[in-house]
Amino acid sequence: MQSFLKSSSGWQAGNILDVRPHEEFVLGHLLGATSHPHSRDKDSQISSIFLPPRHEPLLVVAGQSQPGRRLAEELESRGRVPVEFLVWQQEDCPDELLTTGSSAAHLWSAPPWLVQHESWLPPPAAGPVLDLACGSGRALVWLAERGYRTVGVDWQPEALALGRQLAESRAVSCDFRHGDLRDPAQVPQGPWAVILNFRFLQKDLLARIPKMLQPGGVAMVRTFRQVAGYQGHPQRRHRLAAGELLQAFPAATCEIIAHEESHDPDGRPAAGIVARSSPVI
Repeated sequence: MQSFLKSSSGWQAGNILDVRPHEEFVLGHLLGATSHPHSRDKDSQISSIFLPPRHEPLLVVAGQSQPGRRLAEELESRGRVPVEFLVWQQEDCPDELLTTGSSAAHLWSAPPWLVQHESWLPPPAAGPVLDLACGSGRALVWLAERGYRTVGVDWQPEALALGRQLAESRAVSCDFRHGDLRDPAQVPQGPWAVILNFRFLQKDLLARIPKMLQPGGVAMVRTFRQVAGYQGHPQRRHRLAAGELLQAFPAATCEIIAHEESHDPDGRPAAGIVARSSPVI
């Protein structure tokens, strides 16, 4: 097992999904593993909301070879590569990698731009958070666990259902709303203490964000950027030109705390900003 783990990209990334029954998991499991019991008799798939991003490797730990291999293949068929699997043999696990009991570990994560700049957020008592195009709600759930009141809007009912599923699993409350952000009437106006906008670009809405913040409120945006020769998703009209993100947060109304033009972990060109609304004098 030790030699396998040394070559396992999923283990090295810390993405260990243990699908054995929980009563077996607590008797012994790999350090850092997440327990997510999954029976081969179940028709339902393991929801993507509980898994790491698709571009990250994943190690599946199962009690038997055939179910483990089948689950790994099923996850790969959903565009998740690579997925490795390991048949659990506790006697082969090095003592320094073995632990017992329950685990609070989870495989899903909040957007890296949010985590990286968390210290710039106003405290939860300052007011609520709005996530524009919240998708499956990882940012909202992550903030709700830290005491924030959170509202998210997205046009995809399936994504919102995943967000509600994640919030329920973490025992937090988030207000997920179905809405078309192209319609100004469906955009909650606030004012908001925090506005998030990740991996979604609607330029007229982006320009309105500073006006939707309360004085001292913080906007965190991380979206797509145009780079010469890039042919991937999304289409050109949904990418920002160099320096264009800064133009949405003029110095007369906002303080720029952080700005970056780089690439997201999945390789897509991206631009990010953290901006604070100027207080009323």
